[in-house]
Amino acid sequence: MRQCALFILAMMMLGSMEMSAQKADSPKMQAQKDYMFRRQMVGGLRLQSTGLGFYLQYGLIKNIYKTHLFMLEYEWHIDYRDKKNKAYPVYTETGRDYYFGVQNRFHEIRFSYGFERAIADKAVRNGVRLSWVGFLGGVMGLVKPYYLNIDYLNPDPYTQGTHPYNIVAQKYSEATKSVFLDRNVIDEAAPISKGLGEMKPVFGGHVRTGLNFDWGSRDAFVKSIEAGASLDIFYKKIPIYVNDQSNHFLFLGLYVSFHMGKRW
Repeated sequence: MRQCALFILAMMMLGSMEMSAQKADSPKMQAQKDYMFRRQMVGGLRLQSTGLGFYLQYGLIKNIYKTHLFMLEYEWHIDYRDKKNKAYPVYTETGRDYYFGVQNRFHEIRFSYGFERAIADKAVRNGVRLSWVGFLGGVMGLVKPYYLNIDYLNPDPYTQGTHPYNIVAQKYSEATKSVFLDRNVIDEAAPISKGLGEMKPVFGGHVRTGLNFDWGSRDAFVKSIEAGASLDIFYKKIPIYVNDQSNHFLFLGLYVSFHMGKRW
């Protein structure tokens, strides 16, 4: 998947740059003097091979073929290969399933500048405008401890409580390694809010390129789908897993975005 995404990223950037340059020299492009819209605001959902994201995008429209873009994006990092383990809580019938071997959850906030270049305009009303988009910016990763509820046997349940077990929410550390990696004592996943106050930032860079397909019947409203590849690079490995060999500082993936917005 990583090699495939990298190849697509490189080919789309090279091919789209060539097509954009050729388009910029065409008589139609040179004849374009004005456009009735100067701004656009777009929001949407992004499905990516590295996670699930939401974004807000502001555009400065130079003309019908060129737009400068500023984007703020949040992504919850998900490795779709991870499988949850069934929870077996000792005091309830159901519990929160958990990921075994995970020590942190990872979130990303991206700030990027980009542009949109038209490759092919709509031939007729209700057609599709094809554009190339590219982004470059920074990313702030947020590493959140992953808590599990661990079963500890009461040494004297008659004096310390009516139950034979104490349930303690714990995060991974060298001190808790033996119980954190023992399925026999893991009760369930702790509530998702556990550890929010312990997030730590990790900074890096971000690049994205793709093709945008705008099928909106009216230019005042943006309705489009975008597909492409993205790359995040951090200055160190992100400690998501207990096994350090499974951790990376580079996140390369394919994505599909669904745009909705307005021009004015």
